[in-house]
Amino acid sequence: MTSTLAVEPARRVVAASIMSTISAVFPGFLVGALAVQVRAEFDVSEAIYGWGLGSFFLASTLGSVALGEIAQRIGARRQIVAALVTSALAQLGIAAVADSFVAIVAFLVVAGVCNAANQTAVNLFLAQARLPRLGLAVALKQSGMPTASLLCGLMVPALALTVGWRWAYVFGAGVAAVSTLLVLSAPDPQRGARRRLVPASPTRILVIAAVTGTCLSFAAGATNSWLVSSGVEAGMSEGAAGLLLSFGALAGISMRLFFGFRLDSMSASPFRAGAILALIGSLGLASLSFGVPAIHVVATLVAFGSGWVWPIFTNYGIVRANGAAAAAATGITQMGVYVGVFSAPLVTGWIIDHHGYRPMWLVVAALTVVGSVLALSIQNEF
Repeated sequence: MTSTLAVEPARRVVAASIMSTISAVFPGFLVGALAVQVRAEFDVSEAIYGWGLGSFFLASTLGSVALGEIAQRIGARRQIVAALVTSALAQLGIAAVADSFVAIVAFLVVAGVCNAANQTAVNLFLAQARLPRLGLAVALKQSGMPTASLLCGLMVPALALTVGWRWAYVFGAGVAAVSTLLVLSAPDPQRGARRRLVPASPTRILVIAAVTGTCLSFAAGATNSWLVSSGVEAGMSEGAAGLLLSFGALAGISMRLFFGFRLDSMSASPFRAGAILALIGSLGLASLSFGVPAIHVVATLVAFGSGWVWPIFTNYGIVRANGAAAAAATGITQMGVYVGVFSAPLVTGWIIDHHGYRPMWLVVAALTVVGSVLALSIQNEF
């Protein structure tokens, strides 16, 4: 019989998972929040800057499947620690020696690989820990994403506009160092855990889930990349637009926690619930196209509050269905998520350059609707 982890060790596993998630994705989100300052220093257009934004998640895309399989073999905690240490070094590299936009992109590629290594390993870390409330744990871990976005928004008025944008990456390296210590202090759930290298879910279903993630994460990538710049274009100050990103992320965190406390007792399919909330979020994304400061504020809260909740449902469904092979399964599905986040800055940057912010937000909203429909098509599999 499999027993659940005691309360205190379980809390340490969840805390380590949350912090490592924040730390790993932080450099990718931060380059979007600092778009105004970094573009001004290196004199690059939105379209070119989009490649810089996308490089982090392209690296995550290319490494996701392989790193998920590696985590199954070498162990979750070992891979998380290696990823966090390397990510911290990459961020220090951006802060200290990056003297061109190309150099920034190179360091972001390294950090992106670390993000993929961390995310798949953290999913396995939670699945093997025999937690009494897996759904809540996944929701808390997934709240690390908007928490990272919130911190990145705060970096604009706190550091970028005061001591310089490079110090934001020094902060990120410090967070990664603290997270590493938390992971090392948590119990290793792999000891005595059942090993399974092949996911229980059919590959076809996991691929559809990956495409679903591509469409829905496209919105997340676009929002993180251009919400601040779009706010400035709509008439907001740089500081106010940066704070709006943080408030939007806070709305996303709050909603993830709200539903997270209900996940384990929810009778509805996780994919169905996630799809419905994403559809509501698409209304907020479409409303960003108006380019009016007051509407921009409300639309941001709707886009984050509803449109950013779906990952807790999809990840919970996938981890619950695949258990001991959670890293391998989410290595496939996370690849789709990274494709969306990677392609979003490139595609939306091109749209902004040629047509402006209004059509860009409408395209993002439309893809969110497509992703919601796909999620509904496989709701019974999870």
